[in-house]
Amino acid sequence: MPKPNIRFTERPHLAHEHPMLNDYLRAFKERLQRSYKRSKHLGKSDPLLDQALQQAFTQNETFSQEKFELLVNYFIHSFFHYANDDFTRVDYYGYPSEQGMVSDSIEGAARNYPLLAAYLHYQTNTRHPIFIQIKETLSQGFLNATNPTHDGYWGKLTDFKQTICESADFALSLWLSKHHIWVNYSPSQQQQILTWLRQINQVQTVDNNWHLFILLVQFVIKDLSGIDEICLERYQRIKEFYVGEGWFRDGEKGNFDYYNSWGFHYGLFWLDQINPNFDRTFIQQSAIEFSEKFHYLFATQGFSFFGRSIPYRFAAPTALISTMIQQGHTDGRGKRILSTLTHFLIQQQAIKKGNVTQGLFQADRRLLDPYSGAASGLWSLRPFILLLYASQQIDFWQAKELPLAIEQQDYDISIPAINLRIIGTKATQEIIAIFQHQQYPDLPFAQASLHDQPFYQRWIEWLCGRSTRAKNNLLRKGVTAYSSKLSLYLPNKK
Repeated sequence: MPKPNIRFTERPHLAHEHPMLNDYLRAFKERLQRSYKRSKHLGKSDPLLDQALQQAFTQNETFSQEKFELLVNYFIHSFFHYANDDFTRVDYYGYPSEQGMVSDSIEGAARNYPLLAAYLHYQTNTRHPIFIQIKETLSQGFLNATNPTHDGYWGKLTDFKQTICESADFALSLWLSKHHIWVNYSPSQQQQILTWLRQINQVQTVDNNWHLFILLVQFVIKDLSGIDEICLERYQRIKEFYVGEGWFRDGEKGNFDYYNSWGFHYGLFWLDQINPNFDRTFIQQSAIEFSEKFHYLFATQGFSFFGRSIPYRFAAPTALISTMIQQGHTDGRGKRILSTLTHFLIQQQAIKKGNVTQGLFQADRRLLDPYSGAASGLWSLRPFILLLYASQQIDFWQAKELPLAIEQQDYDISIPAINLRIIGTKATQEIIAIFQHQQYPDLPFAQASLHDQPFYQRWIEWLCGRSTRAKNNLLRKGVTAYSSKLSLYLPNKK
């Protein structure tokens, strides 16, 4: 049974979840501003890019190094196509978040930065044109985003603001590129960036995985400057969410979500990389225990998605990759998981116009939480960031792919820590994940489905550039069974 004794804290009132008229007016102004700055669709300016990606991931099922580099270069090219304001904003097309389009454009930059920074690890030829371009881009972007007098300034870090999340990717990118960029900044430039980052020490966050964003920034600050302002209380709170077998509850009343892989273990992995002397035993052992059973959820075509943030689906294998890096070798089964999921999703056109689509396959409003905007799903890049960072040191591309569990046999296993049962049937290649407890027993049966957005709400969302979508987390609607066939998430047929 899941650990019941997590200390209770009251959820704060979040202004962006309770918008007033002024919020819609501000969002409308942002929509006009950001729409003017957008480049035309990448699919229109360079339609062959999508075609080349589709062709490469359809012709065979092997996830070669060449395919990986094609995928990475696709997103790098897309970043430069949509970037503006001196690389501090990236304006993608898509449905907006409830934070507005300025926040969405900052996400577009921030969630690409780690990919760019990790590329500097991967590309050993420092004279390569892309290497030089990325180095100059990040160098400018870091300074412009933290300069209050620049048009691309990301603003002050304030309580519950979305930029708190993005500051973590900013800090990680700064750390990843420190030998190429940070060391070349003047003392005043370094101080400007540190001054902006250190605002993180005063902000309030929701009491869940957001603690990891704060910690990652603080770890980077200490590594780069020696200033130790790490809030150990936040780290202890993260550990308080730990229920065993590698799983964390996302807050005192939170769900057990598939983003444990890329939301919890990814953040902990980077804490361990930045400071290997910080609680390494727990961080690495919990990741190992998580990976031991998490792999049973993956089929050759699909994954038993449960929780929210479904459009971030490419990131599902993240913890499997980070654990390989921690252990210093490639697991052939984990490599096949990443390969099959990536191929399957791309073949279903889950990447288009330089971005991951805002759904499972095609764009689907029903699957997009109100906090997610046009660039939010780029956290899907996390396993590829890890491979840029360390694939060579674990001989990832030389390792042989090994069969998935579902390709070898039937199975029926459980994860008692979260009351989850996983049933795999080899003959049908289907995996069913069943939660054997009902966290929300009083919800009416009729609510246990994905609800579409009424037309008038869609119109308001388009006009104001601000999400009017409902939260559609099926776990919170009382759904307890999830299939790798993904029938729960298929589009409505009207």
